Amino acid sequence: MLLWTLLIFHFSSQSYHEQSIQPILHKWFTKEGMLSVVPEMTIHYHHSTIEARKQPFEFVEFLFRKGSHLFMYAMLAVCAFFALVQTRWKLGFKILLAIVYVIGIASADEWNQAGSVERTSAMQDIVLDSIGGFLGLVVLILGMAVFCKIRRNSTLRRGEVP
Repeated sequence: MLLWTLLIFHFSSQSYHEQSIQPILHKWFTKEGMLSVVPEMTIHYHHSTIEARKQPFEFVEFLFRKGSHLFMYAMLAVCAFFALVQTRWKLGFKILLAIVYVIGIASADEWNQAGSVERTSAMQDIVLDSIGGFLGLVVLILGMAVFCKIRRNSTLRRGEVP
């Protein structure tokens, strides 16, 4: 959990240009190729407007960056949950603590970005990061439920008492 948290802060301390995937996109795709796959869509996000058809590279990078937020914070929530697995607390309390940790780290991350070069701090990112954490826990809990059901059914088929 600590290593994942440090990884998040490492990325949030980098400048926008250090993280930009646009050079790679420009190398691999033409503007015409990008225009053939991006939808007719406009996104308004933290004092910015991105029009997919006018700015296809910026649009794809925006989706990648926000998808990265969801993934990083989903994994952070899963790590936080697993750090609490051995406690005797109820499942709901463990989930709540994991979400509180995610919100705390997301808030600290935005505060860190406010002082970083070429980065902006946005409340919307805290909300997005929190949603990522919540989704990570939903996937984890559903996966654990399916695993337990499969294991229980396998045990019953072998005639063992669970």
